Amino acid sequence: MPWPSSSGKGSRGWAKSCHRGCHRARKSRPWRCCWPPGGAWLMPGLARSVRLWASLSLIALALTWQPSTIPPGRVVVIVHDVGQGQLVELRSATQRMLFDTGPRYGSGFAPAATLWPPGRRFDDVIVSHSDRDHAGGVATLRDMHHVGRWWGPPNMAVGVATHACRQGVTWRRDEVSYRFLSPRSGDSALSDNDRSCVLSVTAGGQRLLIMGDAGTTIERRLLRDAERPLTVLIAGHHGSRTSSSPAFVARVRPRHVIFSAGRDNAHGHPHPEVVRRFRRAGSCLWNTAVDGALRFTLGEAPLRMRPARPPGGVEGPCIGVESGD
Repeated sequence: MPWPSSSGKGSRGWAKSCHRGCHRARKSRPWRCCWPPGGAWLMPGLARSVRLWASLSLIALALTWQPSTIPPGRVVVIVHDVGQGQLVELRSATQRMLFDTGPRYGSGFAPAATLWPPGRRFDDVIVSHSDRDHAGGVATLRDMHHVGRWWGPPNMAVGVATHACRQGVTWRRDEVSYRFLSPRSGDSALSDNDRSCVLSVTAGGQRLLIMGDAGTTIERRLLRDAERPLTVLIAGHHGSRTSSSPAFVARVRPRHVIFSAGRDNAHGHPHPEVVRRFRRAGSCLWNTAVDGALRFTLGEAPLRMRPARPPGGVEGPCIGVESGD
């Protein structure tokens, strides 16, 4: 069916022919119904500038939109390099979510402002706790993007209203299972770090554990129900020695450990003792301060870690992690 001109007469003629063609095509090609190229441009009631803007937007959408290529049962995980802080992106076939929002520095700069174009949709954003290196990007995400659901520890202000990330809360999507392991309902007396949301993600027989800043007190709880094998651990508290106790490391023995830390940070993260502990457990060690952003697909066998910067270590498939001192 030929497309009409943008004149009023042509538009009326197009409307009639579209109605007839739509009736014929509805079953076989329904997308043909009343959708001319640059459809907004053919609306004579709109101002010319509005029609031009709308038509260009439609063209851009057609050129950039792609269906998801992530199969069910897999999650693409990116541990972003945000300096001294944490921001983990998880994408499955139909879901995009974040664990933590990165820092906000004294200058007011939040790395989250640079990672995606405005208007991105996030189904879930989990703010592990209120520390600025984890919750610093909340305002940026709220103002620049669309968030379907916010999560945070019970009775802890993180800058937005949240659903509680209590132990036992679970959901499943795209054949991927999510489960909060901590905090408990009665943990209000614990430190903010120990009230962190702790998330377990399982896909295709592989498991990811994100600890927030939870310390050894929470680790002792998790030991009783620790599931093995653990494929990837994002180390608690950036590799501080207040986390990753000898008993916890010996129990979970993760294949890969990621430290989300800033180069030459003032806290000495990851602590040399923690680095040695994971080395002795046989874990592959990665550090955003050295490797940049780290990307892997949970549920893909064998799991491959893809650092933004070329590996500089001498341990075969594992990089030699630098400690914070």
